[in-house]
Amino acid sequence: MSRKLSGKFLINTTKDKDLNNGFTLVLCFSRRWCIENFFKAFDNLHINHSLCHLIVFDNTDIVTLSEELLQRTESLVDKFASVRYYKSYRKSGDAVIGDDDHGFYHSKLPHILAMQLDLCGMITTETFACIEDDTIVPPNALERLYSLLDLNKKIAVVSALETGRSPYRTQKVRVGVHYIKRRGDLILERISPSPYLRGVREVDACGWYCFVAYTDIWKQALKLMPRNRSKIPRFALDGLHTNNIKRLGYKILADFDLWCLHMNLCGGQIIFWERDQARKTLDVWLPRWKKHAQGVILTK
Repeated sequence: MSRKLSGKFLINTTKDKDLNNGFTLVLCFSRRWCIENFFKAFDNLHINHSLCHLIVFDNTDIVTLSEELLQRTESLVDKFASVRYYKSYRKSGDAVIGDDDHGFYHSKLPHILAMQLDLCGMITTETFACIEDDTIVPPNALERLYSLLDLNKKIAVVSALETGRSPYRTQKVRVGVHYIKRRGDLILERISPSPYLRGVREVDACGWYCFVAYTDIWKQALKLMPRNRSKIPRFALDGLHTNNIKRLGYKILADFDLWCLHMNLCGGQIIFWERDQARKTLDVWLPRWKKHAQGVILTK
């Protein structure tokens, strides 16, 4: 998947390094207010640093975010097998406000998909892990996820659990893994299961917030994304992609005993979404109106 990247490396220690051995860890940033809490958790994360190639992906034009990320990344240079800080110059944020579920081109999704394609040109290890900036992970997260990925070669992705989020603390939200019914590229149903399930379970799709995956399979699934991007609902970019992995014949596992916190900025303060703020939820296609009904509450 060769393509022109949208930015440049501000830090790159990969010269004379073997980028095929070990694993890659990607940290994706687009929000300044996440940094302090994110790195408090990241500093406690159990990592075999000598085998880890770190990529810090800055997907914004926020000067203060870049300044602090550069400082944080520079402090990590001597700890990892290699370190890259990549400054993307793609736009971020929604172009319009609204819930038009087919408003792909009027949202931040084209830039997020472009970010994934950029990353595919940087990752050369057999496997990689990814953590988003608004996600607080437990210290043992990577150890648990990789222990499950190694069970057999038909497992392509293993995800931690995280809730969705809302600006309203009293509004319960979905879980970030899903069971999906599709007809071609059209999602007919997407069910986010109960947050109170336990153990490791096979799912049809997951978010991109905290997971480990086989790199080649991840790239194959991106090639299956609809050429007509308007077919991608605003709520389902990551779901369509990871569900493509299942369609390729591989398994996606979710560890319901490994929960992350999902940060949100609300009323000038950071709040943390946890399991108790989630519920079982359905999104369903309504053919008469050619729209999805989103957030239907399920009680069973």
